[in-house]
Parts: sequence; C-alpha cells; structure tokens
Amino acid sequence: MIKKLRAARKVSGFLKIIIAAVLFSCTQLLSAEDSLKLTPESLYKSAVENNISLIQLGIEKMQSEADLKKAKAARFPTVDFQTTMTYMTNPMIEPITLTAGELGSYSTGGSDILLPSEDMVIYKGSENTHYNFQFTFDQPVFTWGKIKNMELLYSSINETSGLQLQKKQHEIRTSLYIYSYVLYYISLIEDTLKMQKSVSERMIEIADESYKNGFILYADLLDARIKASEINVAEAQLKQQREQTLLQLARLSGIKDISAQDFDFDFISEINSLEVPGRDECMKSSLSNSPDIQLLTRVKRINELKLDISRASTGFKPDIGLHFELSYSGSRFPFIETDWFGQDSLGLTSTIAVSGNVFDGGSALADAQKDSYELEKAMYDYEDGVDSIRQYISETLLKLELNRRNIEYHRLKQENDSLQIGIKNTQFTAGSGDETDLLEEELNLYTDRISEYRESIDFYTNYYSLYGAYALPEF
Repeated sequence: MIKKLRAARKVSGFLKIIIAAVLFSCTQLLSAEDSLKLTPESLYKSAVENNISLIQLGIEKMQSEADLKKAKAARFPTVDFQTTMTYMTNPMIEPITLTAGELGSYSTGGSDILLPSEDMVIYKGSENTHYNFQFTFDQPVFTWGKIKNMELLYSSINETSGLQLQKKQHEIRTSLYIYSYVLYYISLIEDTLKMQKSVSERMIEIADESYKNGFILYADLLDARIKASEINVAEAQLKQQREQTLLQLARLSGIKDISAQDFDFDFISEINSLEVPGRDECMKSSLSNSPDIQLLTRVKRINELKLDISRASTGFKPDIGLHFELSYSGSRFPFIETDWFGQDSLGLTSTIAVSGNVFDGGSALADAQKDSYELEKAMYDYEDGVDSIRQYISETLLKLELNRRNIEYHRLKQENDSLQIGIKNTQFTAGSGDETDLLEEELNLYTDRISEYRESIDFYTNYYSLYGAYALPEF
C-alpha cells in the first residue's frame, strides 16, 4: 500500500511538471503573439529593410559615393606599369662592326685620319628574347579649379542621393501612419454597418407585414428594400477599400499577408488631443526640414558647380601636368638570368605637359551658356518649390480646421440622435409610438457615426501628410 502511495506521488509530481511546462509554453506563445502585433513604427522598421524603393535608392546612394571617391582620386597621381616580353625566332645574332679606316681616310698635311678612327660596333647583335619594363607617372598640377569643382559636384550629388533616400523614408513612414488609421476607422465603419444592417432588416420585416396588411403601398416597401440594398453596396465598397489598404501596407512594409487582426491599435490618438501647429511654425520648420526644399537647394548648387566647370573649359585655359617615364629593357630577364646587368638599358624621361583648347567653333562656350540657363532654371524651381509648399501648408491647415468642425458637427448630431432614440423608445414602450420611427432614429445615429469616421480619416490623412512632409520630421 505504501509503495502504491509513493508511486502515485511520483506520478502526481511528474504531471505537475508537465502541466507547468505546458503553461509556460502557452505563456511564451501568447507573449510571442502579442509581440507580433503590428504598429506603424514596426511596419516602418520592416520597410527600411524590405521596401524595394528604399533598396534601390540605397544602391543609388552607394553608386554616388563611388563616383565621389573617383572624383577625389583625380587629385592624386596615376601610376601605370607596362611590360612586354618578346621572343624572336630568327634575330640577327652577329654584330655589325666597322674597323678603323674601313670607310677610307683623308690627309691633313703630314698625317692621315682614318674613317672611322678606331674599330666600332654599329649593332651588337640580338638574342632571341627581349624584355621591356616601363612605369609612367602622371600628376595634374593646375586645372583652373576643374578637379576641385568636380569633387564638390559629386559631393553635392552624393548629398542629393541621401536626401532622396531620406525623402522616400519620410513618405513611406507618413503613408504607413495614414493607412494604419484608415484601417482602424474602416473596422469601426464595418461594425457600424453591421448594426445598421440589422436595423434595416427589421424595418423590411415591418414593411412586409404592413404591406401584406394593406397599411403601406408597394412603393414604400421598395423604398425600405432600396435602403437595405444601399447598406450592402456600402459593405462591398468598404471591403474593397480595406483590401486595398492592406495591400498598400504590405507593399510599403515588405510584410506579406497582412490582416486587420494583426494590428495593435493602441497607437491611435484622439483628435482633440492632437495639436496642429500654426502656419508660421510649419513654414519655418519646412524650410529647414523639408527634403523637397533641401533637394532644390542641392540642385541649385550642382548647377552652379557645373557652370564653373564649363567656364574653366572655355577660351585658352590650358591644364598643366607632370609626366614621368621610367623604363628598363634588355635581352636578359632581370635578377634571374646571368649577366642581365650587362645587357640592360635604363631610361628616365621627365615632361611638363600643357594642354588646352585653342579653337572648337564655340562648342565650349555653348556648353557654358547652356549650364548658365540650367542654373537660372534651378533658381526659379527653388522659388516655385517654396511657393508650392507655402500654398500646401495653408490649404492643409484650412482642411484640418474644416475637418475638426465637421467632426464636431457629426458628434452633435449623434448626441441629438441618441436623445431622439430615448424619446422614441419611451413612446414605443408606452404604446403611443411607432417602432418604425424608433428604427429610423437608430439609422440616423449610425449614419452620422459613419460620417464622423469618414471625416476622421480625412483629418488624419491631412494631419500626417502635413507633419510627415513639411512640418516636423518626427511625429
């Protein structure tokens, strides 16, 4: 009996361990599911790594960095090495010599001068092999600022690539916030439509009974059915909008198969708690933080540098550089074959090179004029960009104010609808009212609620577009 009790206790202890392990696993799974809940920020983190547009702009940024390194390298000398190794199957091996006096002599009054005066070797002869090694060294000295301006040009282009990447990141982050809010309010509208549909179906039932009993006309019954059909159409349209929103979120974030159930909507901010900055604050912040303004500034700078480079190439403005050549040649491979140092030839050449355009028919001058027009256009583009941003900020602030007023209007209507529902419900309960009147007031409440939600979507779209694009980089 005691052994059975001990065995039972062991089994009981083992079961406790298993149950504890299962509970721990369930807890871990629940916490993992909670951590997988999506927010605009988690979507943005995924977009930074997976969004195709950002990856492409990142590659362009690396390309511009490589171009900048190449432009900086133009300041330094270039050293090239060239070698040739020749094998001749039938060279002239025997040397060609002239002995003293072989070409004759002439008398100078008492003595004869031999031609040549002594034995000489005209051609030493050749072996089957010949080696040549050559180093060339080129160093620009003065280029009228073209190298320096090219370096500044590619530095500005590199900064422009970075700004384009930053601009795209802001656009994606802004869009993720907007689409997340749209998805949230679509879910609220769907819930409201379900309640509205339930009320509408009850009204059709009452209309059918009233028509059968001869209390209403067939036109009234059709009107009730049409209103119910409008709700079905609204549900279909809302479903399409929800699917499109999810597809946009998936495309921007790089996360596939996103559903509304994957979201944690705790990030939603109440409209009344959001502070909309003033026009002057938005404009001041946009001039310093807007990627569009910074891009226009960089484009203007790039055109200024291009014009300086073009002007440096007009007229007779020669570039000055140094050129050195160090060569070694011989029939024996150095350091390997015997007597290589007796068969070699070493040479050093130093050159100062001056190169410039004297006449090209006006081509360089035309290029400079074209670049000056591009610079003028860039300056006007900058002014136009500032005016466009100023107009956008003013229009968006007006839209936000209108959104707030419309939302307040729809909330007041809902408050009135709730009061009317209470009155109609009291009358219907007391037997002095009609159920249809009560149901119509409920439909009005749901309609005004949906109108508030749709106006809220417009508000958040304008709000985050303003903050994300022009007002503040962080929100």
